[in-house]
Amino acid sequence: MGLTPEEVTNAVTISDLKLSQDGSYVVYCVKPHYKSDDRSTSALWLADTAIENSAKQITSGESNDRSPCFHPTSSEIYFLSDRHKVGGSSHIYKLPLGASLKTDPQLVATLDETQSVSAFLISPDGRYLACTIRTQSPDSKGKEGITIWRERKQFSTLHVIDLQDPEKALRTLVSTEAHVESFFTWSPNSTAIMYRLRTHTNSERHIEPAVEAVAHLDEPGVIHNVFEHPKMPDGFTIWRSRGDLVFLQKRSPSYLFSARSLWTRSLSDPAGTHLAYGDTEDALDFIDLGPSGQCAIFVGAGLESRFDIYDADGERFTALETSGDSYQDWGVRLREDGEYVFAALRSSGVRGEPLEIWVGVTRHGEKGTLTTKLTAHHTWLDQGRAPVSRAFRWKSTDGESVEGIISYPRGVEPRNMPTVIVPHGGPSARDLLDLRFDDWGWRQYLASHGYLVLSPNYRGSIGRGDLFARPANGAVGTLDWDDTQTMIDAVIAQGLADPDRVGIAGYSQGGFLTAWGCTRPNSIFKVAIVGAGVSDWGLLSATSDLPDVEAALGGSAPWTPGEPVYLRGSPIKDCKNVRVPLLILHGKEDKRVPLSQAIALFRGVEREAKEAPPPQLVIYPREDHIFQERAHAEDVLKRLLEHLDTYLK
Repeated sequence: MGLTPEEVTNAVTISDLKLSQDGSYVVYCVKPHYKSDDRSTSALWLADTAIENSAKQITSGESNDRSPCFHPTSSEIYFLSDRHKVGGSSHIYKLPLGASLKTDPQLVATLDETQSVSAFLISPDGRYLACTIRTQSPDSKGKEGITIWRERKQFSTLHVIDLQDPEKALRTLVSTEAHVESFFTWSPNSTAIMYRLRTHTNSERHIEPAVEAVAHLDEPGVIHNVFEHPKMPDGFTIWRSRGDLVFLQKRSPSYLFSARSLWTRSLSDPAGTHLAYGDTEDALDFIDLGPSGQCAIFVGAGLESRFDIYDADGERFTALETSGDSYQDWGVRLREDGEYVFAALRSSGVRGEPLEIWVGVTRHGEKGTLTTKLTAHHTWLDQGRAPVSRAFRWKSTDGESVEGIISYPRGVEPRNMPTVIVPHGGPSARDLLDLRFDDWGWRQYLASHGYLVLSPNYRGSIGRGDLFARPANGAVGTLDWDDTQTMIDAVIAQGLADPDRVGIAGYSQGGFLTAWGCTRPNSIFKVAIVGAGVSDWGLLSATSDLPDVEAALGGSAPWTPGEPVYLRGSPIKDCKNVRVPLLILHGKEDKRVPLSQAIALFRGVEREAKEAPPPQLVIYPREDHIFQERAHAEDVLKRLLEHLDTYLK
């Protein structure tokens, strides 16, 4: 029996995994992936890392409790919540380690009703808590007021709370005519904070150079050690005990799409220095391991992932790696006895294991394994109903080796099957051997209903280093499509797919590749579903909330002098080639890929595609690029399966 839309959309999301300082406990969030009403909710859970299935819920889930962490010395749990006014601003609360559902969280600092905490971080010595606060305009009876584009107001500011003296007032450390980003870092001695500034709060700010500076607790308002990154680093900067800084930056900072890699600088350096990763694999995330000077690096290497321990002298070893599975969220601590404690949100599409939190330990120079399962949040999914996924490799048109995933019903030998290729979004993403439902779940859903589902990690995907990522810069519809098309050719050549029953479906960048594929004159597809896909890169760069990102993908923007390069990779110009039944799905309030992209494609096909049946456009009210309402997500899955079944079965 295939998975139902209700099962997929009712699956919970597990996130914000954090280990206690000694690795004995893990705290995390569990929330519905989709809202059933007009507000978001999330509950905190706590597990003992030494006891299997020890997870217990410690907050009710009636409010939005999120971003938990342990105090470094007391092990109290600090978190953000809107529990003072559900659906309102976020304030900081804390709970004791032994908390239960009956324990009332304690408010850490009293804020004005217009103030909301964006992020917080406790100092290494546990005495102070730094936080960014954004002051909102008072609600004018729910009416939307007049706005001025990029008006310099409602910037986040940086503040400090003395946790040893809660009666002291909240101290303002940085408040300027610029926006303080949520990524800030304490100095190892807890006397200063490194923070980043942006000129405005729009999403497009992330492509600008990022200013990083230092504020000392005893000199509020005074800026020290100003440094400008060519691009915003990914995540936090680590300030190591010997004084140097480590951060994640693009391997080729002059490119908008480039592999993530590990960099370093000193407080006085005029430029950063590349340390490791980014050439054939990506450094996707990292965690500071404290006074030892070590950090744990989450490395993406093709379809696999691993955790490397990287020390202050540049020496490293692999402490944990995937094997037929995938890690989502993760955490690691270095104990005083030299043991490394790992916790990871793991799933396996090979073995039919849905996402749960697992832990394991290892020592320096040794490779460990995850041995203890702490949670049981997806017991609804019987292993026999879970589709199976396996790695698939092939050669593209230029001889490049490409990897992807094929998925199909468990217990079935894939021969001559109805087939759907589902390219991932991004393009800075990758498909893995996972079993998860918190990102639409189209692959697992369709595979459970008897389809062979192809998931190519095409050029521009992460995990293969810089030369593999950089074709995303201005070359959409070229190597990315060649990689996608040659995967179809390869599975047909091996007898896995029925060449007369092949469809294509994708969302976001995958929606673009779907639109591109069904507008090719030699298309073999019998059906197509475009979800929030791009049809016109020029129009997109003029209307998206990330205009420079879209212009980088498309090759230019309408305001770029010279030839309109963006037309080369725009499916809109080739609508006459569409011959398949086309279903277009789009959120009405989508700011990333505005609704105009769907309407343009619909109108183009309607007018120019003489051999195609009339296209269908379904618009979902109130939905942005990432859908929030459960009823809409269910409707998408129902329409997806019905449309494919009609033309492929």
